[in-house]
Amino acid sequence: MGEPIDAQDATASAAAIFRSLLTDRWSSRHNAAGHLNERMHSIDLPTLRTLLVKAISSDYYVGKRVEQDDQKIARTRSWLLGTLAKISAGDSEATELVIRHVDEKYETYGWARYWSLEGLIKSENGQTEAVAKTVAYLDSDKWLAMLATAFLSSRNDPKATERILAWLDGPDTQRYALKALRYVPLRAAVERVCTTVEEADYTKEETYDAIMALGGIPTNWDHAIKAARALSKAIDEMREKRWKDGMRTSAIAGLGNLRVESTGTSILEELLDDNPAVVREAARSVEKILGLSVTVIRIVEAASKRGAVGTDAYARALRWLNRDAVAEELGNLMTTGSASQQDVARTLLRELGGAVAFEKLRARTNSMKQYTEILEKTERKVTELFEGSVREAESGFRLAVIMDVVVFAIGVVLLVGSAAYALFATGGLGKWAGVGVSSGTGVLSTLYGLFIANPRRRVKESVEHLLRVKIVFLAYLRQLHQTDQTYTRRLLDDEPISFDDLKHFAELIGDIMGKAVQQQFDRNISHTQVSTGGKAPE
Repeated sequence: MGEPIDAQDATASAAAIFRSLLTDRWSSRHNAAGHLNERMHSIDLPTLRTLLVKAISSDYYVGKRVEQDDQKIARTRSWLLGTLAKISAGDSEATELVIRHVDEKYETYGWARYWSLEGLIKSENGQTEAVAKTVAYLDSDKWLAMLATAFLSSRNDPKATERILAWLDGPDTQRYALKALRYVPLRAAVERVCTTVEEADYTKEETYDAIMALGGIPTNWDHAIKAARALSKAIDEMREKRWKDGMRTSAIAGLGNLRVESTGTSILEELLDDNPAVVREAARSVEKILGLSVTVIRIVEAASKRGAVGTDAYARALRWLNRDAVAEELGNLMTTGSASQQDVARTLLRELGGAVAFEKLRARTNSMKQYTEILEKTERKVTELFEGSVREAESGFRLAVIMDVVVFAIGVVLLVGSAAYALFATGGLGKWAGVGVSSGTGVLSTLYGLFIANPRRRVKESVEHLLRVKIVFLAYLRQLHQTDQTYTRRLLDDEPISFDDLKHFAELIGDIMGKAVQQQFDRNISHTQVSTGGKAPE
C-alpha cells in the first residue's frame, strides 16, 4: 500500500516516494511521480537516488523477471528507472545506470527503456542528445525511436522534424508519433495534431494521445489558442457519450494546462456532470485558468441562475479545490455581492463544510445578532422617549384639571364667605345680593383672571405646545434613525461607499432636519397668534 506524501522532512519525503513506487497500485505511483515533479526542491534527492539505484541493481535487476516468472518486476523497474532518470542530472552513477537501461542489448523490457529516455529528456540531462541519436534511427523499437526523434526535432534537427511529420501522416505510424508528442511538444506538429483531434471519432488510442499532446503545449506558444479550440470541440462531441468520460476528462485537464482565458467559463458546464472525475478536473482546470477568486465568483453567478439544483452540484465541485481558500472567497461574497449572490454564497458555504466555513457562518450570525441588538436598543430608547412625552402631557393635563377644581372650590368658598359676611354685617342678604354682588363679582373676576385663569390657560397652552414639539421631534428622530439604520447596514455589509453615497445620506439627513425645523417654526407662529389674539408676530 502506498502512503500520503505530505511529510515536511526532505528525507521522509524521499522515502515515502520510494515506497509508493514499489507498490502495485498505479494511483500511488502516479501520485508519487506528481509529487516529485511539483516539489522536487523539498525532497532529499541524493537519498532518493541512492534508494533507486540500489533497488534497480539488487532487487529489480534485468533477468529477475525471467527467474521468478513475474512480469510485475519489469513494470516496477520501469517506474524506478523513469524516476531515477528525472533526478539523474549531475550524478554520473545514476546517469550511467539509466543510459545502460536504454540500450536494447542490456534492457529486455521495452517500456523500461522508453521511460528511461523520457526521464532523461525531462531532466535535461547533458547526455540525452547523444543517447537519442543512438536510438532514433538504429533501434528496432518504434516507440523509443520516435521519442528520440521528437527530442532531436525539438533541438532543431531538420531531418528529425521531417521524419516525425511524415510519421504523423502515416496511418500505420501515426500512433508512435503522437505518443512521442505527449512528452516532447513540437511547434511544427501542432496543426496536424489539432486536425487529428477535430476529425477523430474519439474511439481510437491515437485520439487520446493527440488530446494529451495538445494539453502539453506550453502556454506561451501562439498555438495554444488553436489547441484549446480543438479540445473544446472534443469535449462538446463527447459530452453525451458516457463511455468516453476518460478521454473527455483528459481534454478538460488539457484546457487547464493551456490556460486560455476564453475557455474558463465554458468549462463551468462540466461542473454539473454526474461523473466525479469529470467534475474534479473541471474544477481544477477552471481554477488554473481564471484563478480561485474569479472561479468562485463565476460559480456563485452560475448557481444563482440555476437555483437549488445547481447549488448542490456546484457545492460538490468546490470541494475539489482548497476548502479553506474557497471558504474565504465565499465569506467575502456574503458581504460584497448582490442580494442573490449573498444568499447563494451562504448556501454554498454551508454545503462546503469544514472548519473555516463553519467559522465564517458563525461570524456572520454573530454580526447579524449584534446588529439586531443595536437596533433593538435604539428602538427601546425611542420608545422610552415617546412614553416620557406622553407622561409629561398627562402631567400637564392633570395639573390643568387640578387647577380647575381648585378654582371652582375657591370660587365657592369666596361666594359663601362674602354671603356670610354680608349676613353678619348687615343682618340680611339683600344688600349682598345687589350692590355687593356686583362689586364683589368684579373683584373676584379680577383676582380670578390675574392669578388663576390666565396661569391655567398658559399652562394648558404650554402643555399642548410641548406635546406638539415632542411629536415633531419624535418624527424627526424616527426618520433620522431609519436613515442611520440604512447607513449602518451598508457598513456592516462591507459595501464600498462612494462619495455620491455619502452625499446622498448627508442630503437625506439635511432634508429631515429642514422639515423638522420648518414644522416647528410653523407651530411657533400658530402658538404666538393664539397668544396675541390672532395677530402675527412682528
